[in-house]
Amino acid sequence: MLQFTESGFLAHQRLAAEGGFPPPWTTMEELRAAADDYIGRVLAERSRLSRERGGVLALADALDRAVRTDEIEYLDDPDFPEDVKQRMVRALHHLNLSFFSYHRFVRILAPLVREAAARHGRPARVLELASGSGEFTLAMARLAVRRRLPVVITGSDYIPTHVAEGNRRARERGLPVEFREINAFAMDKSVAPGEFDIVFIAQSIHHFSPGQLAMMIAQARATATTAFVGVDGYRCLPLVGILPGLAALKLRKSFIHDAWITSRRLFTELELSLAAGIAAPDSPSLVVRSWPFHSVLFTRFDLARSTAKE
Repeated sequence: MLQFTESGFLAHQRLAAEGGFPPPWTTMEELRAAADDYIGRVLAERSRLSRERGGVLALADALDRAVRTDEIEYLDDPDFPEDVKQRMVRALHHLNLSFFSYHRFVRILAPLVREAAARHGRPARVLELASGSGEFTLAMARLAVRRRLPVVITGSDYIPTHVAEGNRRARERGLPVEFREINAFAMDKSVAPGEFDIVFIAQSIHHFSPGQLAMMIAQARATATTAFVGVDGYRCLPLVGILPGLAALKLRKSFIHDAWITSRRLFTELELSLAAGIAAPDSPSLVVRSWPFHSVLFTRFDLARSTAKE
């Protein structure tokens, strides 16, 4: 429930037949507006179809509309106390450790890492966007050594204090990781074309609009030789209860609040696929479910290039 796979795809088909897909864009701002508009219209048409069919589908649509929110998390509120934010970040890190989330993310990336390394005859170069506290970037560096993954890892954020803290922790832990100040919506200003092989974002997609996600993918298209990979929560009704419940274990109201907002902002797999299709229409995309509660978006830039050469 809350994925609406059939009705969502039918809504997309109808809109695409009327006006074509993907919608045209030239600048990043046009891309953001086009993706937000198109995916918004797909959701509206999906809702109309669901109510038209009635029954359980109409009930599910009403529930989805009640759950969805544009409310921001405390972590995204510039006026929220920084010390409380840091405690929330540490609490999230502990949950990720408890549920072996970092191990799962590395397993997701490992096949692409090995493939890129074999193709280029050197370690694969991975850039993590919006790495925040940098705990996944650091965990991947540690696990890469353990698993003998041929990879060089760079973390990034647009907030200078996060970048400085990430570099401090890397030095403190003796890990070969660099953190850089990079704006995920304007990577071309600080990253050279082809400088990385894989651009990755973990557990942060829901912080952005569909248009902003499309901007990231389009920027990655010019930056990465191989792929964009995004991992976030799987939009479903159980997670709406489970996430706040897990957060409650930390006994912090602010953490419970953000977990509640996160569960309501998660994208469906169709929304992820459409954002990628608008941002990089020449690159094949695939969205898969990583059991039990993650969705993974793969957009393969290398396949698009090899197809073009043929």
